[in-house]
Amino acid sequence: MPSSGGATTIEALKIGEYYQTTYGTLWKDGTYFPRGTRVLVAGVHLDQGFCVRFPAEMDGEPLETWEDWAEADFLAADGSVDGAVDLSSTVLAEAREVLDDAEDGTHLHLHETED
Repeated sequence: MPSSGGATTIEALKIGEYYQTTYGTLWKDGTYFPRGTRVLVAGVHLDQGFCVRFPAEMDGEPLETWEDWAEADFLAADGSVDGAVDLSSTVLAEAREVLDDAEDGTHLHLHETED
């Protein structure tokens, strides 16, 4: 996996291990997690990808999502991602509009270069 923004390479994802996100994540309910958020890998599946658990709950359940293997650069070794860059309110508002219009999307990844 290529490193991103100072993040170190991960050789293999491990269930139960903590990692950091390499870009921000906006959820349909408006919750935003910036780059560098510490997340737990809750599962892996050959076809489905990997399950990421965020540090929040929704309706009493952990906030989780399955990411496709093509998104493997979304995670970096814990402690390797530099501080988050604040996204402008304009970028967040536009992302919320896109997410509101999406029929099947529950979250978006926001790369710092999109700011």
